[in-house]
Amino acid sequence: MGDILLAIPTIRALQQKDVEVHLLINQRWHELSEFLPAKTHLFKGAAAMPALIKSLQKHDFAAIHDLQGKLATIALSLILKAPIKTRYVKRQLSEQLAALRGKFPLEFSDQRPVWQKYAESCGLHIETPDPTISLSEAYLQQSRALLKNFNLAESEFIALHADASKPGKILPPELIGELRRQSEKPLVLIGTGTSPVETGGEILDLRNQIGLHQLPGFLKMACGLISSDSGPMHLGRAVDLPLVGIFLQTSPSLGFAPVPGQRVMVVSNELPCKPCSLHGQRETCPQKTFACRDFDFVQTAKKITDFFRKKR
Repeated sequence: MGDILLAIPTIRALQQKDVEVHLLINQRWHELSEFLPAKTHLFKGAAAMPALIKSLQKHDFAAIHDLQGKLATIALSLILKAPIKTRYVKRQLSEQLAALRGKFPLEFSDQRPVWQKYAESCGLHIETPDPTISLSEAYLQQSRALLKNFNLAESEFIALHADASKPGKILPPELIGELRRQSEKPLVLIGTGTSPVETGGEILDLRNQIGLHQLPGFLKMACGLISSDSGPMHLGRAVDLPLVGIFLQTSPSLGFAPVPGQRVMVVSNELPCKPCSLHGQRETCPQKTFACRDFDFVQTAKKITDFFRKKR
């Protein structure tokens, strides 16, 4: 999800040049299609490739920008026979091997944010990136009806995405507890996690109850989002929500920070051992300290609650 949302500033900048943009995304993210500012096509796997090729060939593309560099996208771009303007390289081979070997801290030569790399590899220089998706009024009305089902009021809660697909990104329960104590607004847990979280009172657990298609509108109804380094973090930015992105084992230096803006704050403690993994996949600390998860929770929660207070 993050890769798609980080490409939106590039898509919008191309459209400002009167370029018609078509976006090819994985089928698993099809529920985001209607919100994306481009004509969207779905990649459904190798078996469906012939049908996809036939559909894409009808458009006679003037150029292809490959922002993934995977075998499937390389093969597809060759078959379509359009000039390949971009073949994005995420990192050098030596850096990729270092990450695979578990070397840390990871230090990449190119520390530009991914959204900027996408833009510049497409020949664009963007001063003020626009990462927003489009939500229709009819869709937002459905989102307001969803709020009523959960007895929530618009702009009267903060969404909290504490889980992640990798263990090194999951927010510590101590931080969640401190946020619960200090927040001036009720917290609402979102996402697909199942880890135990103390709820009741100031925390409502709606994990696994809000689908991906519903999530952009639900976030738009909140007054802020606190998120781990994850796809929902980028989705919060895409609906222009006051956002706090928290990086634990990972680091913004790897390029995956949210697109910057006046309503965005990134929390990431600088440590000599960080980042120790590319995507937060370490389950145990290589230095036996887990310093990235053991910090001043009281002060961090205060910094976050102060941020939201100023953004009201």
